[in-house]
Amino acid sequence: MKRYRLVIGASMLVFVISVTGCNKGSDNSAVMVRVNRGIITTADFKKQVQELAPQMQQAVVTDPKARREFLDDLIGIELVIQEAKRQGLDKDSEFKKRQEMLKSELERRMQEDVKNELFNTVLKKEIGDKLSKIVPPTDQEVRDYYNTNKDKITKAVGKPVSLKEIEPQLKMRIMQEKRRDLYVEYAKELREKAKITVDDKVLDTAVTEIAQPKDVDLSNMKAQAVPKKEETK
Repeated sequence: MKRYRLVIGASMLVFVISVTGCNKGSDNSAVMVRVNRGIITTADFKKQVQELAPQMQQAVVTDPKARREFLDDLIGIELVIQEAKRQGLDKDSEFKKRQEMLKSELERRMQEDVKNELFNTVLKKEIGDKLSKIVPPTDQEVRDYYNTNKDKITKAVGKPVSLKEIEPQLKMRIMQEKRRDLYVEYAKELREKAKITVDDKVLDTAVTEIAQPKDVDLSNMKAQAVPKKEETK
């Protein structure tokens, strides 16, 4: 029998209630469940389902019993959060401190998204035409690449593999390297015009800090309802 269980995942203990994609005519703000003074909306439910693996999503969509059990887990999570607030844990200084850290992390991620968007936009503008004209590798190119990198391929796969077995992956890899070569060439042109200084001391310090073992941080764990695989008796 398929059933659901609560698991703790490495993420923040919040419900994300941003509006997700929906079918025409649906109301994401519709209240699906009232839990004391709290609510679970259509948007909340959709967001939680969409975070599941495709197979698990399918179970919730097609199996009424699984769907109800999944919703029961969401209700349980809401009750636990309400209890935490009843105890005043959301007013705790440590909790507030973690929330500030979370806000900073979210802002950092947004900035990274902006950088990624700018990066892709300028590459499309400056070398997009060249990228679109990259010619797929010939059979001879693939054979040469295979022969040159045979030892590396064997080490990566863990055993010897024939050219026929790995040919599609090699073609994809060669195309990726051709695209990267165009990017590196463009970045080199920009680098030649730029003034760049590197503080090796700061670099070494950062690497040292990264290499140090970290304490396990449980402050941003997430309660999430996910389907459990069907048990076999």
